[in-house]
Parts: sequence; structure tokens; C-alpha cells
Amino acid sequence: MKKIATLLFCVILTLAMAGCGQSPKAADVPKSTQQAIIDKANKAPEKQEFTAVTDVQEGRKNVYVVLKVLKGDYWSQVVSGLKDAGKAANCNVYVGGPYKETNWQAQVEMLKSLVGKQVDAVILATSDSVQLIPTVEELRKAKLPVVLVDTGLNTKQYNAAYMTNNFDAGSKAAEEMLQLLRSTGLKETQNATVVMKVSSLKSQNMVERIEGANAYWQAKAPKAWKLESKALVDYGDKALSLELSQKAMQDIKDLKGFISCNNSSTVNAAEAIVASKRKDLALVGFDYAKETAALIANPDFKAVSIVQNQYDMGYDGVNMAAELAKGNGAKAEQVNVDTGIGVVTIENYKAYEAKLADRAK
Repeated sequence: MKKIATLLFCVILTLAMAGCGQSPKAADVPKSTQQAIIDKANKAPEKQEFTAVTDVQEGRKNVYVVLKVLKGDYWSQVVSGLKDAGKAANCNVYVGGPYKETNWQAQVEMLKSLVGKQVDAVILATSDSVQLIPTVEELRKAKLPVVLVDTGLNTKQYNAAYMTNNFDAGSKAAEEMLQLLRSTGLKETQNATVVMKVSSLKSQNMVERIEGANAYWQAKAPKAWKLESKALVDYGDKALSLELSQKAMQDIKDLKGFISCNNSSTVNAAEAIVASKRKDLALVGFDYAKETAALIANPDFKAVSIVQNQYDMGYDGVNMAAELAKGNGAKAEQVNVDTGIGVVTIENYKAYEAKLADRAK
């Protein structure tokens, strides 16, 4: 397993995607937190082994799911979709994955362990859109159907994918930020800087969201408003994420907002903004945790969040995996399915929360 320290200094993008320009850049990691992150990662359990989320019955098809991380409100909804679809499709569903979002090595180990076992289909939410390619190709050679959810792979060696159109989601995030800045009364001739935050640059999702945001910003933003070219990369670590946010607040005199491209980065940006009492800072985040919800609902701050349909990703992923597992030559009518996005604002957050509560019943 590669040392975490290497990840802190070398983020090498090898993704080749349509519409890509220059690779997104990562801001330097504060040295004060480096050893703490390494120690924390070394002490933490590496992964959760496969655990059944449905009743297990003999004679049913077995669907194994490897998620990119096993924590947080976002992933709990994915698992709910997996579980409900497993019941509806009458199959056994097993879920496992790493505890740290960047641990693609653990995902490789788990996927390789499935070859030769009683596995009928595999669902994957990859931590690294390049490093997992050889392993997925091995699964396909072993005649195992592979369905992607949440995150894409830079290959066509999969049967179906259910995820957000992340370029469009990034574009929408930039659009929402421009609206928030205008709502504060910021003049278009006044200098302003917005910083992007991500958990990793090895995820195709993050790269496409950054590209989408940059493309929209270049086309629509006033010339005096700048979207910082260096993304702040926190590797899913809360302490580092908070420190990066605080450092940006201190160092960037005309800082007016954060676009946080994933759930954990959004949560930590929300906490940093509240702690600083900087009511002049706007936040456009992704997904919906309690910290994000609290900031959106507070009229003293300006915040919205781009929400995905991760429950549907899990549900539709299992439905397709169960169909492919039958081995009757079934194919997905549409290989890449955009599961859509929404925007949660101070005006509609109560309706969104009601929808979540109703689904949880």
C-alpha cells in the first residue's frame, strides 16, 4: 500500500476525458497536519469486509458491492437503495469497502477476492478512476457483470453506470455561486475570489466537477471575479479540510466563497464559515449533511447545496446487476444513466428534508 505521505505531495492525473483542458491543480498541504494524517490513517481500520444488507437465502443471485467509503449521510442513502432493491429483485446483496475515501488499494483487494466465489454480479463505486481499471478488466474476463454507481472509470469495460453528470453538476455549482455573490450586493467591478475544495483529484467525479465549474465561470462570470485555479485537496481528512479553509480565509483578502465538490469538503467548509462568523462568504456545496443543512437554513449566511440522487444510484444499480446476473444475455438499454441533480436552498430545504424523511419510512 502506497504511503499516505506520497499522496500528500504527488497528485498525478492520468484521466483522459472529453472536454479536458489543463489538469486541475491542488493547493499545497500545510506541513503541520501531515504527520497527524499519516498517524490517523495508520491506526484506523482499513476496510469493512462484505456484510449482507438483505436477508440471505439460498438459491438467489449474489450481488457484491464495493463502495468508495463506508461513512456519511450520502453513503447511507446509497446503501438504503441497495438494500431496498435487493429485496425487490429477490437477490442477496453484500456491501463492503474502505473506511478512507482514497484507499483504492483496499478496493482492489476486495474485488480480486470475488473471483472464483459464488458471485453473480459486482457493483463498484471506485475511489480512483484509473487505478481500478486493471482489476475491473479482470472481473470482466472472469465473466462477472460490473455495474458502476456514483463514480466513473476511465474505461468502457463495464456493463452499466448510474451516476450524476458531473460536468453539468460542476457547471450548476458555478451558476449557483454567481447567483449567491450577486445576492450579496457584490458589484461586478469589485474584485472577488472563489476557491474550490475537493477530497481527491483521483476521482473522475471531482475532475469533471472542477472542469464544469471552470467552463461555466469563464463563460459567465464578470472579469473581476476569479475562480482560483488551485483546488484545495483535503484527502477526506477533517482537520486538514478545516485548516485549508481557515488558511484561505487568512491569505486571500478578497475571498468571497467556496465551491466544495463533495460531502465531506462541504461539511468542513460549512463548519469553518460558521466558526469564523464570516457572513460575507458564500458556500455552494454537494450533498446534504446536518452541518450543511444548518448553514443553508440560517438566513445570516449564503449557502446552497447540489444534491444527487444517490438512493436511485444504489437501487437502479442492484436492479441492473440482478438482471445481468441471470446470464441470459441481458444488456443495459442505456449504459450510462444520468441520475440527475437538484439544488437545496433556504427556500426549499424543508420540502427536501420532508422527502428524505418520507423515503426513510
